[in-house]
Parts: sequence; structure tokens; C-alpha cells
Amino acid sequence: MFKRAIVASDFTRESLALVNSSGGLKGFGTEEILLLHFWGTLDVLGFDSFYKPTVFEDFNKNLENQKSALESLGFKVETRVLEGLSASHVNKIAVDEKYSIIAVGSDRHIFGSMANELIHSARIPTYIFKSADGKTSQEYERYKLPGSVAGHVLFATDFSKNSEYAFNYLIKMIPMIKDKISLIHIQDEYRISPYLDDKIEEFNRIDTGRLEAMKKLLLEKGCPEVQTVLKYGSPSAEILKSARELSAEMVMMGSQGRGFVNEFFLGSVSHNIARQLPVPVLLIPAKRD
Repeated sequence: MFKRAIVASDFTRESLALVNSSGGLKGFGTEEILLLHFWGTLDVLGFDSFYKPTVFEDFNKNLENQKSALESLGFKVETRVLEGLSASHVNKIAVDEKYSIIAVGSDRHIFGSMANELIHSARIPTYIFKSADGKTSQEYERYKLPGSVAGHVLFATDFSKNSEYAFNYLIKMIPMIKDKISLIHIQDEYRISPYLDDKIEEFNRIDTGRLEAMKKLLLEKGCPEVQTVLKYGSPSAEILKSARELSAEMVMMGSQGRGFVNEFFLGSVSHNIARQLPVPVLLIPAKRD
């Protein structure tokens, strides 16, 4: 399903954690990795052009070290260095060369520019690998286990077409999830209050039925355990809170949704989730014709 992956990397601690552990890409069934680096990062760091040949030599050595680290984990690895620093380069390569997932390392304290751009513009599933402060290499060992992306996945839905599209990915990923899936929907306080407050019981009844139908399908497809969660409030805040309360090991959701200004609003939700959660996030962008 995710046999060919792009790892958009630099030499930050977060990217090194992704490379050294593979970020769990074995669990996604990944076999081939395109390791992308961007020469433009040196311009951002302020290197004078006179020193670039020397710096570029070290740059290539570090890139080869990252390639070796991934190869030691059993991946077939190609490296590529691009000019500039733009998610549009990653997207074009991903679409033109038929890659199935993009992975980028980040954390909840320093959200990299590449991760930020990819959330808003990715054309294929995008995996934000999170490296929490203080983790040792031994603590990343669980991400190396083949056949499992996580023990417990929290899937957030707003019942939009994009959420349905993302749910189809979730169904295919059931064999990759070890123990449990939690389905969550947030009754958006901003959209409901104050004019639709009298409809909340009806909305809850309808959406409980939708969640139960999704749960039934997941169980029929072989998921060991499924629970449903329905809450009222801010989607970002409630998803973040629930992920922590339920001890989810990964959060998955569509990156666009329903309603007015949907791309801006739900794009903001997915951005907040990916930025603030201490666990990996898998975002499924809307299907484009």
C-alpha cells in the first residue's frame, strides 16, 4: 500500500530521528525510499557562496550517512539533492514518480517549514513523524517492528467526502494496526452555537449512527477492537485532548473537510493536530480529479 516513500529530510534532530528509526515506515509496508535533501537550506543558514563547495562536501557525506542508516534497516534507498526549499518540489516528484507516502520529521516545539508546507499542499498521504524531547534511540525501536504502524490509532472524521476518502485508507491499513482503532467526531461548537443549539440532540443521534456504522465495518474487516467518541467543542482542542486521554499512538485524518471555507478551516485543524501532538500524524489529502 505504501511501498514507495519519500523522506523529506535535513540534518535536524527530528529528521535524524526519522531516518535512524525509519519512523515506522516498515509498518506501512515501505520497501523503497527516496531520501530528499534541499541545498537551499544552506542559503537559509547564511553560508557565503565562497564556502559552499566545502560545505557541500560535508552535506553529501551526511546524506550518505543517512542513506546507510536506512539501508541498514532493509530499505532500498535513492538520494537526491534539490535546489530551493519548497513542498511543491516534493509534491511534483511524488505525483510524477508515483510515490505513495511522504514522511517528514518534526516535533511539537519546532514545527519545520517543510512539514508546515506539506500539511497544506501535499498531494499524497503525508506522515508527520514526531520525536519527543528526551527519547533515546532504544525508545524508537518500536517503530522498527514490521507489520504494525501503531498499537492504537485515533481516526478523526467530520463525515465529509475527504474524511470518507481517508476512511478508505484506514480500512486498508487494518492489518497494520496492532490492537485498536478509536473513531472520533467533534460537534463543532463554532458552527452550531448559538443558532443550532436546539438541534444538538438530533445531530448527536445522526452522528452516533454514522460512527457506529463505521465501527461495524471496521470490525467486519478484521479490526480487533473499535471504540467511538462523540464530543462537543473546538475540533482541534477536543481531538488533541482525546488523543492524550486515550493514549493514541498515531492520529489519522483527512487534511480538508466539509462546510464553508473548508480548506482553510479544516486545514487549520489538521495543522494544529500535526503541530501540537507528541505522536505521529498521518494526513490524507482530498482526492483530486
